[in-house]
Amino acid sequence: MPPAGPDVYLENLRRFASQIHPSLDSRDYYQILNVPRTAQAGDIRAAYYKLAGQLHPDRFHSIDDSGLRDQLESIYARICEAYRVLSHPQRRPAYDQALGAGQKRLDLQQRETNAPKNPEDAIKHPEAKKFFRMGMVCMGRKDWKGAVMNFTFAKNFEPGTAILAQKLSEAMAAQKTSPPT
Repeated sequence: MPPAGPDVYLENLRRFASQIHPSLDSRDYYQILNVPRTAQAGDIRAAYYKLAGQLHPDRFHSIDDSGLRDQLESIYARICEAYRVLSHPQRRPAYDQALGAGQKRLDLQQRETNAPKNPEDAIKHPEAKKFFRMGMVCMGRKDWKGAVMNFTFAKNFEPGTAILAQKLSEAMAAQKTSPPT
């Protein structure tokens, strides 16, 4: 049988996207990856890599139909989301519990808001951030004088930021207790 031409290939993609895309929100992650709920990590990984290889956006970037491209990218994104959840030892049990409660997707934003924050995120002024980073590098090197100087500069740009006051205090305390060089 001769290989299918580009028109047949494109039509097969359209048919696939028109079947899957409208029902994407009603499918759970197991259905998206086409694995049973009892699937082992290796089976989930194999299903993901098979689908990802077929639907990676780099394969379709040259398709003129932007609607079809968008649908395929949405399907691919959901496949990746399903894999990130089902392959993670803490997320999968949380997802199974949420699935039991009727949720088809795991709210990854909620998980991320519970994650530890980067102290630098509290600093808004770009110069204050720059000096904060330099101060952190100095602390890592146990260059307490340099750390005090950089945190002081950072505090001049944002006097009321708690993390700057805290790090300046830590650096000053370390400077007092360290032997002179």
